[in-house]
Amino acid sequence: MNSYNENLHSSVLSSLESQEMTKKQLSSQLSTSMFTLYYAEGAEIVAQEKLDATAKLYKEQQHINNVVITNKNMADNLLLSANQQKTYVTQAVTNMAVCASNIQIASNSIVRLASDIGSIYSIVNAADYGTQIYQQTLEAYNLINKTAYIAELTSQYAMEATASISEVSTSVVADGAKLTNSSVNNLLQVTTSDLTATTAVLTVDNDTRAKASIATRAAEGAIKCCEVEYNASKKAYTYNNEQFNQALIVEVSKNFDPSAGSFTVSFDAYKSPFTPEDRDPGTQNKGLANPVLSYNIILVKDSKKSFFNASTAEDLVGNPDQCKSIPATQKPDDKGKYSASIAYKSLRDADNEPLVLGENYVAFLLIMFTESYKKEINTFDEYLSAPSEIFSLVYTLKSAKDIGTSRKHSEDLSKITFNVEKEELKASEIDYRCFFLPYTDTDNLSTNEDLQTLESKIETMELDEEIKTVEAELKALTEEIEILNSSAQANAETAKNSKDPDQDKQKNNSLKSALAEAKEKLRIAKGQLADLNAKLKEVKDKSPKPVKNTNAFFFNLNLAENIPAGNFTSAKHKTTSSPEFEVHIDGTTTDNFGNPLIEDKNYIPVILSYYKGSEILKTRYKNSLSDWQNTPPIPYSTKPKSEIIN
Repeated sequence: MNSYNENLHSSVLSSLESQEMTKKQLSSQLSTSMFTLYYAEGAEIVAQEKLDATAKLYKEQQHINNVVITNKNMADNLLLSANQQKTYVTQAVTNMAVCASNIQIASNSIVRLASDIGSIYSIVNAADYGTQIYQQTLEAYNLINKTAYIAELTSQYAMEATASISEVSTSVVADGAKLTNSSVNNLLQVTTSDLTATTAVLTVDNDTRAKASIATRAAEGAIKCCEVEYNASKKAYTYNNEQFNQALIVEVSKNFDPSAGSFTVSFDAYKSPFTPEDRDPGTQNKGLANPVLSYNIILVKDSKKSFFNASTAEDLVGNPDQCKSIPATQKPDDKGKYSASIAYKSLRDADNEPLVLGENYVAFLLIMFTESYKKEINTFDEYLSAPSEIFSLVYTLKSAKDIGTSRKHSEDLSKITFNVEKEELKASEIDYRCFFLPYTDTDNLSTNEDLQTLESKIETMELDEEIKTVEAELKALTEEIEILNSSAQANAETAKNSKDPDQDKQKNNSLKSALAEAKEKLRIAKGQLADLNAKLKEVKDKSPKPVKNTNAFFFNLNLAENIPAGNFTSAKHKTTSSPEFEVHIDGTTTDNFGNPLIEDKNYIPVILSYYKGSEILKTRYKNSLSDWQNTPPIPYSTKPKSEIIN
């Protein structure tokens, strides 16, 4: 390889390695910001839950305090009434006793008078019977007897009234009213103290919620910045890879299965810097027309990529076990790309070792040129690309499906059920972990959907702005062409009667040149507009699909794998031979942040298929997460469903 090619290859290699290293650093920063945002949102959710609980308690205590205040007013009035009753009844007893005594004295006097009149009547009856004085005495005797009877009856009533009023227990009522008033006052002090304490807690919780919200907003800003920087680094690497490294890409399917799996290596067809038209027509130039003999793909361990060179690659060409060759006679697709599907067990690496799950590899592209082309360019070196991005082949565990509850009409929420396809691994090597993600209805948090669609939204906005600019340019060029056409027609009319044909001809040529230039610009702008519209459609097609749980906070596989043991519940087989699993829920079950489940609050059940086998083999397996963004939230409740419905 000559010095120019060596320097060029070294520059490309250095540039791609530098960008790949930058991308790794930004990816690490993005992961860090993910955890920061996750815990910040967790703190805000917990603070909000605590604030809601305190607000609910405050409302209840405020109602109780209002009821106690009403009862205190009633107790005060009752005590006042009881004391007044005690005073008035005591006075009434005294007055009634005096009244009864006076009535008794009067009654005794009347009785004595009646006795005297009776004696007088007996004397008159014996001495003057039938006379006028007898009639008057008889009449007086009857009246005094009636009066004596009424006096005795009145005396009896007075005595009974005295006895009755004496029986009224005003002291007991007054003492009871006093005790009641004292108890209600004590209760009011307790409820007021509790309400004051809860008000202080509510103030603190509100302040904590505000601080948590501020921290979350800062974390959201940080992760969005990291997301933008990371996406920019990916685009920069992709662009440089397309321009300087034949767009060499290795694509591994998301759910790779080693038993029947394969991966794809794609790259651009080689374009010679020289074409047959660049040579003299009389010179033979067959080499420039067909420069490539074959394309060869070689897989190398990432740890050894810096030692891999063109000489080593050339030695492997022709060995189908270590080199995947594509002859140049095989035509590329419409976009000028080649694509090779490589079965997992069909190709060995550059060290003649089988591909190992979990091992990091890179792909190299060795382009073998024809002898004619080498002679034409006077360079006899083959072309070895820079390494592709690092890739690894891992077995992805099956994801849980059909997540639901076993809740019946008369049961509370006691278990979660789901199905998983049968795995080739032992049951003891897989742990199905269930998390309960709080589903918040607040619009304050950055949701998973917001962060996932951030890149596509930015790209869409950028393309929309570019399209508007090009459309404005098209409009301006169209107007310019119309003006030039009008000017050319006017100049043609003027030239018929002109006395200076040379000047008119020069002006006409200038207008034609300007018109041709404007039309060329218009053609280029239309091409740019078509490309931008096609790119916009591609971005929209690749943008994440809409999800049901639009308010779900940020969560992903990386976060799920790092949730501590106390914050999830492991599932168990419903039966030994059944693919159905169940997760039991009880009073000790918590959400993913370790907080107890809250009555009537919605939670999204998430199942993590987690490999817990040998640490040595752990890199060969990739954990998987259920489609939690489209799993219906479940309201947690310890009450029977019939009670909730009623």
